Amino acid sequence: MAGGIFNPDNWFYRSTEKLVDLVFLSVFWLACSLPVVTVGPATAALYNAAVRCIRGDERNSWGVFLRTFRAELKVGVLATLAVLPAAAALLFLQGLLYQTASAPAGVALYAGYQLFLLLPLGAACYLFPVLSRFTFRTGGLLLNCAKLAVAHLPSTAAMGLMLALAIWVCSFLPLLAVVLPTVMALVQSLFLERIFRPYLRREQDGEGP
Repeated sequence: MAGGIFNPDNWFYRSTEKLVDLVFLSVFWLACSLPVVTVGPATAALYNAAVRCIRGDERNSWGVFLRTFRAELKVGVLATLAVLPAAAALLFLQGLLYQTASAPAGVALYAGYQLFLLLPLGAACYLFPVLSRFTFRTGGLLLNCAKLAVAHLPSTAAMGLMLALAIWVCSFLPLLAVVLPTVMALVQSLFLERIFRPYLRREQDGEGP
């Protein structure tokens, strides 16, 4: 039966396959992120596989994930090592401000800092999806992502807020980590693919990103 539910081209089979990919890609991302310094290439691989295989119609999501992970490993690790000290400094400052939040002025300062954090969080959301789409050395990757974050501030703030909410939700419901990474990649791709489109077009025309 060509139209049966087990036909690989059947809508039901494809929908089920995408749901399975949703879980498997999140698990792959978690496993590949365990050394911490590999969070970058793992995120690039997750984003590329999610966009191509769940949003798109490519098959073999785990193969796309692993190929991207290997291809972006060096630059991804170096970029992660560059970002981690900044992230640690921001978290340390957040802890200091939290201790002053008992006074009204401290509460206002802490709340303002929380809003400010949406910008670096949002900027981080560009970093490894860009790596999965374009070829950069570490310095060029960081610089161009900073430019994109500033040029698209509303999208940057929105993605930062979504990332903050995802981290907050996972802190209370850790089991969601088996689906939330891929869901986040898909949702943020709604912003990122629109932003990437003109640069990808230029690259295809031979003008470079």
